[in-house]
Amino acid sequence: MLTWRTAIIVFVAILAFAVVWPTARAYLEQQNMLDGLRADAAAAQAEVDDLTADVARWDDDAYIEAQARERLTYVYPGETAYRVLDPETLEAVGAEDEASAEEAVAQGDTWYDALWNSVEVAGEVDRKAPAVSEKSDATHAPDDAPADDN
Repeated sequence: MLTWRTAIIVFVAILAFAVVWPTARAYLEQQNMLDGLRADAAAAQAEVDDLTADVARWDDDAYIEAQARERLTYVYPGETAYRVLDPETLEAVGAEDEASAEEAVAQGDTWYDALWNSVEVAGEVDRKAPAVSEKSDATHAPDDAPADDN
């Protein structure tokens, strides 16, 4: 049986729990958020370290030379550059493109020459495509649409 003293102790304990619980819950949520922010900061610091190491690599002349030879296909005078074409890639491209790719390689086109050639080809007007109207569809109603007279 509960006595009035036991009831008061239980009431005080419940009241203390009700007062302390929101503060404890906020503290636990903030600790979880802090752990997440620390993990984000550690990931960001690791990325900064990687980028710093990447920038430091560019201070090495041998690395710059290797990048120029690999990315830009630079060679020393007197060296002969060879380009190996993947047969699977050529089969996927098709016979017409294969001939043009082999012709480009035979001419010694570099990646930037190939890029510029693709820009020129893209800029040519396709004779088979219908002509684009000079009037904007957004400003003019279609011919078969009823005119809106306000």
